Amino acid sequence: MTGEITLRGRILPIGGVKEKLLAAHRGGIKSVVLPQENEKDLAEVPSKIKNSLEVHFVSHMDEVMALAIGLSKDRKATPAEEGTPPAVPPQGGAPEGDVVTH
Repeated sequence: MTGEITLRGRILPIGGVKEKLLAAHRGGIKSVVLPQENEKDLAEVPSKIKNSLEVHFVSHMDEVMALAIGLSKDRKATPAEEGTPPAVPPQGGAPEGDVVTH
């Protein structure tokens, strides 16, 4: 990983995209995440390399995290994935037969 993130989570552009993608290809990496502002730099990358990589362009840290934990853009995180504990039934417990875990 290389790059810079602002305090508000914005992803800033990086240098050496061509060299980094060549190294990723040589290292057997199949998927890379690049800053959106670097999309124009793909013009310098040979087609053979571009076609062998799945490139994701991001502009905010939320997008990076969603990719890192395997969320697709159309799927919302579950409460457990967001770090939110599941809802707890009201005092008195759950109706008989229901299983409640804490």
